[in-house]
Amino acid sequence: MSSADPAATPSTPPLLPPRPAEAPAIAPARAEAVLRWLVPLRWLSAAGQVAAIEVARSTLALPLPYGRLWLVPIVVAATNGALEALRRRRPAQAARLVVPILVFDVALFTLLLYWSGGPDSPFSALYVVQIVLATMTGHRRATWVVALACAAFYGLVFVQSTPAHFWHAPIRPGSSIGLHALGMWISVLVVAVVITFFMTRIIETLAERESAMRGLSEVAARNARLASLTTLAAGAAHELGSPLGTIAVIARELERASAAAGAGAVTGAGMGASALPAGLAEDAKLLRAEVERCRGILDRMRARAAHELHASESTLVAAELETALLAGLDPEDRARVQVRVLLPPAMPVGPRFDLVEVIGPILRNALDAGAKGEPVELELRVDAGRLQASVRDRGAGMDAATLEHVGEPFFTTRAPGQGTGLGLFVVNLHLERLGGSLRFASSPGLGTTATVEWPLSPISSSSLGSGHEFP
Repeated sequence: MSSADPAATPSTPPLLPPRPAEAPAIAPARAEAVLRWLVPLRWLSAAGQVAAIEVARSTLALPLPYGRLWLVPIVVAATNGALEALRRRRPAQAARLVVPILVFDVALFTLLLYWSGGPDSPFSALYVVQIVLATMTGHRRATWVVALACAAFYGLVFVQSTPAHFWHAPIRPGSSIGLHALGMWISVLVVAVVITFFMTRIIETLAERESAMRGLSEVAARNARLASLTTLAAGAAHELGSPLGTIAVIARELERASAAAGAGAVTGAGMGASALPAGLAEDAKLLRAEVERCRGILDRMRARAAHELHASESTLVAAELETALLAGLDPEDRARVQVRVLLPPAMPVGPRFDLVEVIGPILRNALDAGAKGEPVELELRVDAGRLQASVRDRGAGMDAATLEHVGEPFFTTRAPGQGTGLGLFVVNLHLERLGGSLRFASSPGLGTTATVEWPLSPISSSSLGSGHEFP
């Protein structure tokens, strides 16, 4: 019998999931944040120690070794000055000293307790402050190091300590309140203030982070809806390609048959020419033109889907805006648009596809809202550090009730079959990717102005100069 190969023996899965590995060191950003609070707190600690020593000497006249006690606030102030200087010159190096400084402060506080009464001192609760500061680092090992240091150093206070009976004396003759009770109240007050301050800061930070996470979740959900619409559009573009090709072939054949019938009617050779409806050639030509228009729309849908999948994007500059935005319009509609670009020609304005997908539908809506031949104004400019595109039509306008629902999915003011109500909804999804917004100003009978805004990139802001207006 051969022995089993240990490597071939399947391992038994653990009963409990493994604990996530902790980082070997405190995160630099967290350490720097703790250091920003630690330095001013050490200044306050030194000032509080000076005040306590002076009260004990001048007011209470306690028998304490004041010469040695003065060393503690002096050392705290000196080391804190050096720490502050290091933090300004080399913040990363100073941040690595957070835990050593906390342990050093525990040692200094232990000396202060030892020289001011040892175990009888009422201020031993202030050890908790150091543990709270260590907890702020978010590092389990660092917190345990400081906590164990507090326990160990406080244990040293009991070694060769002399009882300090003066702490049990009343604060003044005839008073029922002793100095020890007053000192305990002061230490509890300090601990309560510190814990309350830092815990509320932690809760506020967690609330801000939770709010930011909710915002990111909403953006992710909207992006998921946009991705589903993109997938649906890509599928529709693929499925509709073949039927549209068939319709185009039939339309071309109808054009040829109508042309042949017309030629036969002229020469007298076309026996069936009278059976063809009048104006068939024009109808077939219009049908083929609409098919080409549909193909153009499907091409844009496929391009949009490819962009979503590969995220390959080019940046549009101001000089290219007019050409990019008007490229998908008919010549007749293109002539109606009056474009003013009040930006430097070489100024980058944003991702090409996103801007075309945002401004293009708004521009087409404005063209549809106005009467045939009525001009539509498009103006692009910079305002308060944000790029703005305003589209103004002279159509029928919208009332307040309609404006409240503009941009909602499947809401449309067009006749059934003339619109899906998804255009502005998709526009808003694209604007969220850009960090932009869309607003409308409209009155019945006075037309509508749609204003799109998106943030100005750092590259764009550095290239700002005199405005340039395209003819």
